[in-house]
Amino acid sequence: MAQIEFRSTATLWIVLVIVGAAALRAEASMPCRGVTPRTTADYTAAGSFPVGVKTVTFVDTSRSTPPNGTFPGAPARTLVTEIWYPALSATRDAPVDLAGAPYPIVVHSHGFLDSRTGESYLTQHLASRGFIVAAPDYPLSNGGAPGGPTLADVGNQPGDWSVVLDGVLAEFGTAADAGRVGASGLSLGGLTTLLVTFHRDLRDARIRAALPMAAPGCFFTDAFFDTTAAPLLLLHGDSDSLVPFRKNAGRNYRLAGAPKLMVRLRNGSHTGFSAFAVYFDQSQHFDAIGCTALGAFDLEMPPLGDEAVGIDPAPRCPLPCEEPVPAGPAMGAVRHHELARAVAAAFFDAYLRGDRSARCFLRRTARRENADLRVRSHGVFTAP
Repeated sequence: MAQIEFRSTATLWIVLVIVGAAALRAEASMPCRGVTPRTTADYTAAGSFPVGVKTVTFVDTSRSTPPNGTFPGAPARTLVTEIWYPALSATRDAPVDLAGAPYPIVVHSHGFLDSRTGESYLTQHLASRGFIVAAPDYPLSNGGAPGGPTLADVGNQPGDWSVVLDGVLAEFGTAADAGRVGASGLSLGGLTTLLVTFHRDLRDARIRAALPMAAPGCFFTDAFFDTTAAPLLLLHGDSDSLVPFRKNAGRNYRLAGAPKLMVRLRNGSHTGFSAFAVYFDQSQHFDAIGCTALGAFDLEMPPLGDEAVGIDPAPRCPLPCEEPVPAGPAMGAVRHHELARAVAAAFFDAYLRGDRSARCFLRRTARRENADLRVRSHGVFTAP
């Protein structure tokens, strides 16, 4: 074979850029040839399973709940958890449908001031499509927390997440698949999702796919994401006044390793992810409500580690609602929820079920079909 001599560093870089661009084009086209195409409607449609639901309380006696305001604390951590699952009938405490078992598991984390049912439009949807989905009330960040909701306990929430996963595995036995576990969460719950997936000291190595929605993350460095190659999808609205898109999801997408995706909802808000958004005045920007709700609280983030674990000691983080909320209406709540359901269903199908058609949908079809959705991705087809 003839040898090729590069006479300058510039020439070598040009060749590398061309080769890299060719590889990206190959990823975008070749893996989807021969794959049955899927549409947005395929992922927004409810699945074939009736959804059962039960409330289970998990108690971790190995860790305490710290004092909070007038609350003196507790010697254990109590996690009241809602679980949605494929069932023989759509009733509370219905028997599990064992015909499709074992089912992948998703543990979902609610946001600050929220609760375990705060994103039920999403958790029920996933259960109808063959997932067991569990969502706990975190002891001190839920809306009814003793002593008042606080951000200060977020560092304990990854441990709570793992307790809930252990509890689900015990509760459902062979109907739950311990080898196919995903994490999702909104806002502070999205931060919990990032911590439990990537944080060197807080992570749960059982996670195979992570979906943080509108998650704070402006204080992470690239070292934070070095602990695992679990696929990551960052879902965020670009009109988010509480957790601005570019400083959080946009920044973390650049830092994270492959496989990774970033789905941006055009004119999507922060508060629009809440199930309650359908009851708001649709002619206003929903974050006006979110900013008002946060006004009474101390929003200083507690220490989550140092540079050794990928936490920037002096981050440039915008404060929630630092900029005025846009005057015009945000993306409507129904549409906001519809896109969140489609993205979540496709993502977990892609990486907990190994469905290549779902990866093709995320990589190509989603943005072609939806003008109000933008997707960036890297390494979508390289993960198992």
